[in-house]
Amino acid sequence: MTSKAALLGSPRDWAIDFAVATGVGAFLGVVGPYGSFFNGPLGVRLAYWIGVIWISTAIFGVIVRLSLAAGRRLGMPPWFMAGVAALLGAAVQAVIVAWIAVALWPQLASFTPLIWYSQCLAISIPLVSAYLLMRPRLQGPVGEPAVATPITRSGPAGEAEAGPVLCLRMEDHYVRVHTLNGSRLVAGPFERVIAGMTQEGMRVHRSWWVARAAVTGVVADGRNLRLTLRGDLTAPVSRASVAKLREAGWLPPESDG
Repeated sequence: MTSKAALLGSPRDWAIDFAVATGVGAFLGVVGPYGSFFNGPLGVRLAYWIGVIWISTAIFGVIVRLSLAAGRRLGMPPWFMAGVAALLGAAVQAVIVAWIAVALWPQLASFTPLIWYSQCLAISIPLVSAYLLMRPRLQGPVGEPAVATPITRSGPAGEAEAGPVLCLRMEDHYVRVHTLNGSRLVAGPFERVIAGMTQEGMRVHRSWWVARAAVTGVVADGRNLRLTLRGDLTAPVSRASVAKLREAGWLPPESDG
């Protein structure tokens, strides 16, 4: 799996997305929201709504993933970035949908851009919300450039021929195991892989587990902390983990000044 595949999703992910989109589009075609029930026969409505939802799936499938990836790098909550994705995606969606709808039903040319945007936003918000609820793995981190190592589908992620594990990082459907000799992917879930570790370590972030022996220092970036690790790696520290790490002696005591 390459970093691009981890970022934008696998073919199987997209096949599932478009299968669900077809069902949603068919339902809307029968129901005919926004007065489209009176705009033409059932076949036309079905074609229109299935096509619209397919287009929306393509738009939001990309924008949501990219927004969540940007949020992880900026330390922003996934749901906030999903809201940003909904607002931006609805604008793109409105332009395309308006063009298709007016081509089919010229009487809709009187609709203002605000009307189109409002209607698309009303659809995009529940779509994005449902998307995140059904695909919680999207809230995990974006993969880094993959090292040419095979995916291990079974067995522990601990010490192997690659040497001691430095850290684990949740990556889409898998967990990336970093060692001094590179990295490899193992099948998740993340909690199961962590449970199989025999080295002393701690989960320092929702998407990161770090071996104690791998830590070489701490870097402060404003209110955010990152652990520097052997192998030129760094791992983010969630704010919820700071107290736990201080108590364990991973971080220096908080200054009273």
